[in-house]
Amino acid sequence: MAKQPPTDQKAKPSASSSASAARGRNPATPARAAESYPWRRVLLGCLVVLVCWGIGIQREYPEAVNTRLKVAQDWVFSRLWTRLSAHSNARIHPLRKPLWAQVRGGSNVLELGPGYGDALAQLTAMPAHYVALEPNAYLHPKLAESARANGFAVQHDNDEAKEESKNDDAENKKMPAFVIVNGTLDGGSQGIIPKYVTDHAPYDYVITSLVLCSVDSVQTNLDTIQALLKPGGKYIFVEHVRHSHTHEKQQLQQPGDGLDVAKWARIQSLVSRVAWPFTGNCHFDRNTGDMLKAMDGWSSVDYKTSIRADSLEAKMTPLIYGTATKK
Repeated sequence: MAKQPPTDQKAKPSASSSASAARGRNPATPARAAESYPWRRVLLGCLVVLVCWGIGIQREYPEAVNTRLKVAQDWVFSRLWTRLSAHSNARIHPLRKPLWAQVRGGSNVLELGPGYGDALAQLTAMPAHYVALEPNAYLHPKLAESARANGFAVQHDNDEAKEESKNDDAENKKMPAFVIVNGTLDGGSQGIIPKYVTDHAPYDYVITSLVLCSVDSVQTNLDTIQALLKPGGKYIFVEHVRHSHTHEKQQLQQPGDGLDVAKWARIQSLVSRVAWPFTGNCHFDRNTGDMLKAMDGWSSVDYKTSIRADSLEAKMTPLIYGTATKK
């Protein structure tokens, strides 16, 4: 048998291997795809810069920044409330009706945070003078429409709406006055509340409906409400409050699976910390009823609690509704 010629043990490198070796890469290692632009890092860096810039501006011009933030917050809430008010009224109107019916004709009334004026239809007698203290200017146009629809002559306590006030004809001026005032009672402890409100005190009735959840200080507002009432005057309210241990002993007013009161109280506190910028400063964890009862100066505080478990909103917002009468 003829001998095979000896073969070279070293195989010749292929063209691709030679090219890989020339680039200094192991031919067994697959080529890596080109790295994409680090958009996430860039965006994160921009966000950090914006936050730092915003903090610096807020420290330099706190009053101007807070004013702009308040305007933005009011706009967001006005859009949110446009969608939610009808659903809320369906739940609250049955509680309001017997309370608002206590308002006598010819009386002097102050309502805090009337919103769109949905509760005006619950009045069974016409007050002589109705002051609507509403801090969200985006709600004023629909509030004025609602007041006119319920038989009031609308006036405005600000320069921007003086022309509208002047246009009220003689017939309208014979109707009960409904005065829209932009402001709150949060400055009551320092005596800084709208002048129109104090000039027309004392009041026969002060009314709030889902308002004390969003004020800066519940106690300041309650103290000022009491001070603005005449002796024997009534504070009429429907407010949502924090769940408490007393709710465990109260029967639910709507069929449901029951309520873990302690759990929902914790949820209320957690949501209040993060949701207030988008809900008009609304807090779900305020003990308004307990604060009312602890105050001196009332001859009586009489309210009931409405607890329902048929919806998320109901679980988050147990209601108290009733009256407090000044000594």
